[in-house]
Amino acid sequence: MARTRSKPAPKAAKAAKESTPEPATTTVKPLPPSDASPPKLFVLPKDTSKDSRIVTLDNPANGAPSRYYFCPEKGFYEFTRIAAPKKDCRSWLVTSEKSLDSEGKEPTTEQEGVTLGTGYVTKAADLFIATPVDLIFLILPVLAPKTTKETTPHFLELYDHLQNLASASRQWKVLLAQYPSLKVMIEKKMTLICDTVEAGGETMYRVSHEKLLVFLLKRAERVCKNGLPPSLEEKFVKNALEVPIMTIKRETSTAATSVVEETTVKEEEVAAPALATPPEIPRLLRIRTALTYLTSSYLSPSLRVSIQAQVQSSSPVDFTPLTTHLAAIVKLRSEAAALRSISDNISRKRVLEEDDEKIAEREEKKRKKEEEEKKKKTESRGIKQLKKADTSGMKKMSSFFTKVPKKT
Repeated sequence: MARTRSKPAPKAAKAAKESTPEPATTTVKPLPPSDASPPKLFVLPKDTSKDSRIVTLDNPANGAPSRYYFCPEKGFYEFTRIAAPKKDCRSWLVTSEKSLDSEGKEPTTEQEGVTLGTGYVTKAADLFIATPVDLIFLILPVLAPKTTKETTPHFLELYDHLQNLASASRQWKVLLAQYPSLKVMIEKKMTLICDTVEAGGETMYRVSHEKLLVFLLKRAERVCKNGLPPSLEEKFVKNALEVPIMTIKRETSTAATSVVEETTVKEEEVAAPALATPPEIPRLLRIRTALTYLTSSYLSPSLRVSIQAQVQSSSPVDFTPLTTHLAAIVKLRSEAAALRSISDNISRKRVLEEDDEKIAEREEKKRKKEEEEKKKKTESRGIKQLKKADTSGMKKMSSFFTKVPKKT
């Protein structure tokens, strides 16, 4: 019996080891884990002071802590978030102007365009843009009563108002202490929305709802000057001013003279718009839309109610024509809906009548068929066989009972 070797020969093992390729070494670095609190991408205004900073202040509409960008020279900015739709998978790749290699040196000419350097990829493509916000909105929660049940605020000196502002937030206290220019800004804004009196050589301030409404209307007119955004224009102006067309469908029946058949003729009467839109109405609606946006975004609920009552009672801009026109449109829409309901009822009634005729016809056919089947079941076997017999060439029984013609 031949013997088998359990180990390869030394030369063969060495040759096999030399022919086996060594695993390739890679220089690609693994990606770091996702950051639990990733950085955000901000677009800040140009030419701001080097002392500018991001501060946390209470939102004037709901009191929630919000981020603002403060410049001692230009004032405050709020951050507007712009995000891509959730269905779109997008991200940001953030790098410096000149990427550095792994050793912190600038890449050579050959490496340029190949390496991405030490960049950062954000998971969500959110962009935060700093847009100006009026200082009046930020100080209003301190100047105006917090609830409608509170009495009208008293006249106070500027120092007292600043103290109330500093006690309301630690950030306000720090900003007022570090930047004297902020006090000048606040005093300038308070003269726009406050009544003033002189007492003891000092000017005292108290918020005025009339002046605040004038200020808001000016801001609303400024927004409407360049036109509302297309989405707001479509939803709150174009659709709101759309006058319904009064239509009604009628069905008449005519009979032909030669053939007795009924023909249905459908006619649709279209009336002209029953209401014309005056040229000043769209402008008033745009102003009121912008005013509603400002009050809902920057005023507290109690102050919002007071301003809305002020608009209805003594507004510098008369919205009465707009209110009357919108009420007339609502009335026309209800009438148009009633006409459509009548037209639909007529059409449904006609369809039901036609369906009843078809149902009666089907039932008659079914009855005749059932009678024939019942008659067939009662026939005897002999009759059934006679029906199968060939009767061609045979006279019928009735021919034997005819009268014989007379012989001439």
